[in-house]
Amino acid sequence: MNGTEVRSVRDVLRGVAAARVSRLQEGALADRSEAVATLARLRRCDPAAVGTEPTVWAITLGDLPAELTEYSSGRPNEPTAAERALHATLVLYAMHQQSQGQGVNLSGVSLGRAVGQLARARAGGDEPDSSVMNRFHQVALANDFEGRVYHLRGLVQLMRAENPPIPLDHGLLAVDLWQLADKYQDSNKVLTRWGRDLHYRPKNANNSTQSEETK
Repeated sequence: MNGTEVRSVRDVLRGVAAARVSRLQEGALADRSEAVATLARLRRCDPAAVGTEPTVWAITLGDLPAELTEYSSGRPNEPTAAERALHATLVLYAMHQQSQGQGVNLSGVSLGRAVGQLARARAGGDEPDSSVMNRFHQVALANDFEGRVYHLRGLVQLMRAENPPIPLDHGLLAVDLWQLADKYQDSNKVLTRWGRDLHYRPKNANNSTQSEETK
């Protein structure tokens, strides 16, 4: 793939994932039967197994742009990395949204940022919870797509269990999973951003004031 194609896949995938998650979230919060039923079917799916559940084909595989379905190497009978990422993202979102009275999809909240928030919330302070950090390390160090989404599912379930739940940008998650699954992409870029976002600490008003005073 050349640079233009890579940007196209990234942008298209994020847009499709965000739109489908937003539609499901809007329907779930409005208690629309179709959205509630679709989320229930998605939760019964394996996030790593694309196409194995026909009842969710319409939302996971239906009407996708060519950028997400075409293989440059010509393997039409296998799911593309983008299709795998989209399927996993929608299944994980369905798990994340389960039994919630508020939306858990929030634009701009990266996986690293969400896990950092989760780790501090479970620890009850500024120092992160070690079990959450270890789970995230397993996601990052997984050797294959199946192992990565298996460990990620556990983290999403912990995010859902918090009160209020920890939100996540599922459109951005889809792009991350695609970049990690596509052999033509540099996975280190995703892992570096995860690590940076995980340990990000926003400056509070007091710290900002003190910094100004000491200049």
